[in-house]
Amino acid sequence: MLSFLQGFAIGLFLMCGPWFITGLFNPGLVLPDDRADRLNVFKRYLFVIPFLSFILGLTSLWGGFGPSLAGWLAGLGVLFVWVPVERRVRGFLNRRRLKKAEQQAQAELQANRAAHLKEQSTASLDLDDPAEQHDPIVRSLQRCKEQLRKVALDLAQPDRFYTRYITLQSLLAQRFESGELAMQRSQTLIQDVYGSVIHRLDRMVELQVQLNALDPAFIRRRLDDSALIGKERLALEARWTLVETSRRHLDQLKADNETALTALDTTSIALMQLQTSDPGVPDADKVMAELDRFNQRVAQYEHVTQSRKAR
Repeated sequence: MLSFLQGFAIGLFLMCGPWFITGLFNPGLVLPDDRADRLNVFKRYLFVIPFLSFILGLTSLWGGFGPSLAGWLAGLGVLFVWVPVERRVRGFLNRRRLKKAEQQAQAELQANRAAHLKEQSTASLDLDDPAEQHDPIVRSLQRCKEQLRKVALDLAQPDRFYTRYITLQSLLAQRFESGELAMQRSQTLIQDVYGSVIHRLDRMVELQVQLNALDPAFIRRRLDDSALIGKERLALEARWTLVETSRRHLDQLKADNETALTALDTTSIALMQLQTSDPGVPDADKVMAELDRFNQRVAQYEHVTQSRKAR
């Protein structure tokens, strides 16, 4: 073993000269870096490798001087293997680093875009807050948000419905006593509205799970292949139709939730106007009339939604 190392050190030292001269003419032939220059050629083949060869040969002299032919040949040829291998490894690491940087930049871009599109004054629904879990509606919204997060869907709608909910509860608490008929009717109405909202959020999760199982990206890649013909193309086209149908249904559910948000905003504004128009005299008739009109709008909206689903 020591004789092999001695021969290896001698062969490696002898190859420094030819590789150094080659590097003076074209550094890219003897260096693995894309930005190879002559300064690095000087460093590697006049200092680093000769020094390593000297240390390796010096530490292998314990058994006497007797370099072997196999070690000498290995030392002569090691650079022909080492440089291409190092070039491939560096290229792989560089590509992985660039890909990771690109993914991070894309994630930041999407986060910035989402933050830009996020509705102002929207409270974030904390999934781990036990203080809010006593309210069944908030607990259901927490569950929906967690499920949306698992299937990589937009988490904005649960936060927005949560914001409307706490706003409505605050307004109702300021306007009515807990035992009043208007408070009881309004709470029942809110529960009905949020029950339909939570049902749609659950349905969105189910549709996204189906989409993930269909793997639209794979189907699109296969359909873009001009060599794909016959039954396989027909089957993939049928699956792509399912993907488009699921996406349209998903968009419709999102739009229905936006309609519900608009109705909730209308009710909040009506309650605030009723509260500030005559703060000294509670006008229960106006409040009940406004709630009745809201109830009619929601009932009409639910009827339209069910008619769409039936079709």
